[in-house]
Amino acid sequence: MCLIITGKSAKVRSTLLNTAGMLADIYTSNSDGVGVMYGTSKGLKVCKTLPKSVGDLQSFIERLPTDEREIALHFRWTTHGDTDMINCHPYDVVAGYVAMMHNGILSTGNAADKTKSDTWHFIKDYLESPIHEHPPLIHNEGFLTMIADYIGDNRFVFMDGDGRMSHVNYDQGIEHDGLWFSNTYAWTPSKLIPSYYKTTKYNNRYTSAYAQWGMNYDDEYEMEDYNASFGIKPRTISAHDPKFNEDDYEWEDEAGERIVAPSIDDLGDYIMQADTDSLEACLEMMPMTTINTLFMYYVPEPTTYCTSEELSSYEEDIYKAVGSCDMAALHDFVRNGKSAGIMADVICYYFDWTPKQSQRLLLPAML
Repeated sequence: MCLIITGKSAKVRSTLLNTAGMLADIYTSNSDGVGVMYGTSKGLKVCKTLPKSVGDLQSFIERLPTDEREIALHFRWTTHGDTDMINCHPYDVVAGYVAMMHNGILSTGNAADKTKSDTWHFIKDYLESPIHEHPPLIHNEGFLTMIADYIGDNRFVFMDGDGRMSHVNYDQGIEHDGLWFSNTYAWTPSKLIPSYYKTTKYNNRYTSAYAQWGMNYDDEYEMEDYNASFGIKPRTISAHDPKFNEDDYEWEDEAGERIVAPSIDDLGDYIMQADTDSLEACLEMMPMTTINTLFMYYVPEPTTYCTSEELSSYEEDIYKAVGSCDMAALHDFVRNGKSAGIMADVICYYFDWTPKQSQRLLLPAML
């Protein structure tokens, strides 16, 4: 998860404080730390805290500047490293002058020190030395493009002591009313943008809820309102396209068949029906997002039909990670391109999956 918001401080502050339900929505999915960076007459200002409630988060936001300076806010959801102030963003790259925020999961991991995040390690291993020697690199288009090519589906935001800000993979986020949001999966955009609704195309594997209630494509709007009345936040997987082009939710596999980014219900169908081919495709195309979504909405229990005794040692490692909901380990597995099929088999054949309580009204046909 995690979410970065950038823009003019007064606009960011007023949007978060005055948009009904928005701050609580962001905190629900990103409650492991919040940090801000902005320029001052005395240099770069960095503040961060570990809020214990939405009230704590609101107090933090209320202390933001009320002027037009550029700021960047980061809301953390832990994937690597401890949940503490050290791993709360932003991180110093050059102490007192250059700081950085990250949204995503880096393939470089944190194996050298599990208490530190993947972001902390990436800064120490790759960014700290060159940027310390040449701080203007954070605004160099070639340098930023090189980083973007290396980190793939990740977003960075840099800021220097003059308050100048640079984004890496800006186009993976969305813009609205002068603000930039690093993704659409770690919050509910419709809280701020009522007209926003990601209309992904459904493939021929129709979802259980749609089938039982005879719902059609347009009924998704009513379904969202119905779930919202119970405090449920349905989320689909985003392609992060700022134009919301539904064609960008699809790919072609080697056989020329269309592959559609899965909704929550799609994933439910795949695991309930042991559709390993579709789940494998998801793990190959959007590995981190598929894993995060799966474990956010479903709980695994070892099945009685297949026993772990027949697994290879590698399969058993995946089996243990699934059973303990060790998402960091599962992220490491899918970084190996050969593991998607193995993981799909283990998930579908060796576990029964139960929708979490907040998901039950979304998937009535599965209960």
